Amino acid sequence: MPSPTVLRRPLNFSRRVSRAPLLATLAALALAGCGMFGSSTKEGGTPLYPCPAVGILQETENITLVRGTGADLTDVILRAEMGRVVSKCTYNTSDSTITVDLAFDGIAELGPAANSREFTLQTFVAVTRRYSAFDKKQIYNVPVVFEAGQRQMRFVQSVDGTVLPYGENADGRIYQILIGFQLTPEQLQYNRKMPYSAIR
Repeated sequence: MPSPTVLRRPLNFSRRVSRAPLLATLAALALAGCGMFGSSTKEGGTPLYPCPAVGILQETENITLVRGTGADLTDVILRAEMGRVVSKCTYNTSDSTITVDLAFDGIAELGPAANSREFTLQTFVAVTRRYSAFDKKQIYNVPVVFEAGQRQMRFVQSVDGTVLPYGENADGRIYQILIGFQLTPEQLQYNRKMPYSAIR
């Protein structure tokens, strides 16, 4: 299978951005099999300095582009799903911030109704905090280009340098970082009503 597309962009939630790519992690993602669908790995952090929880938001882990109502399998233009998520956090005690780097991979597959080999899928990374209205979200475009004769392709995206504040009574455990595909209401409804089989 060809090498995955790799994107690196910061998540603009912070007072400052720190570039610290998860190069070894990205390499592991690129080599990981598709059977890792939905799994996650977290690096860094200690009981004293815990990392935020990171995961895929339920019902947004896959997307199906369809022609018309998509009532038949022959109406499928493209399917894509997210796979493994990895994250790493570091604490800067001098300015009371937590820097989180994360990366996730995915796989896309052309359907019978496809009339193009180039697509742009939207993904999101959102930060939520317990016990408050804090809720930030950034959307990223993922280009999906299939080479001639290719029906499937993998991609990897990393978001480096998300800086989150913490205080005396609030550490990384108050945060949750969620990723997923940015779905339209129709696409979300499709995910809810149609059974989904993982791409192999």
